[in-house]
Amino acid sequence: MGPKKVAKKSKEKDSNGVLAPEEQAKLLVCANRSLQMQLAERHEITVKAVEAKRELQVRVADLKIGFEKEREDTFGIAQDMTRQYKSMQEELLHRVSTLEKGKADLYDQLEGARTAFEAMQREKDDIITMKNEEIEELKGKMNDMAHEFSDMLKETLGKMRERIEITDTSFQKLCNFWHAVNDA
Repeated sequence: MGPKKVAKKSKEKDSNGVLAPEEQAKLLVCANRSLQMQLAERHEITVKAVEAKRELQVRVADLKIGFEKEREDTFGIAQDMTRQYKSMQEELLHRVSTLEKGKADLYDQLEGARTAFEAMQREKDDIITMKNEEIEELKGKMNDMAHEFSDMLKETLGKMRERIEITDTSFQKLCNFWHAVNDA
């Protein structure tokens, strides 16, 4: 095409820069075709651009929907986790409170048991002391009774000896009397 233009230019120069109507018509037809081709090409580019724009808009819309869904899911998960955290925190606080109350109750029971044990130990010591005193008193009474019994036994033995002696003396007299009566 370039050489044809050069040829045309030379022809144009030959006719003093004015084109013949046929050449002008050819030139205009070529220009028209060129413009139509450019228009078709630009229209095709525009259609492709519009199509790409629509695809991008659809994709952007899908991404926005996905983003919104993700955001809602994330927000829902965060709410659930927050709710679970608060629930667990309340549960743990309740357990801590219950355990502290149980600990305080056990401490009170321990103190009560310790006080009761100390009182029972003092009472036991008092009872042991009292029983030891009672044992000592009973030992003293047993010793007194043993001395009294010993004295009574001695007295009884003394009286029995006297009676035996009296009986022996009476028996000897009776024997002597019987011997005398039998001898006579």
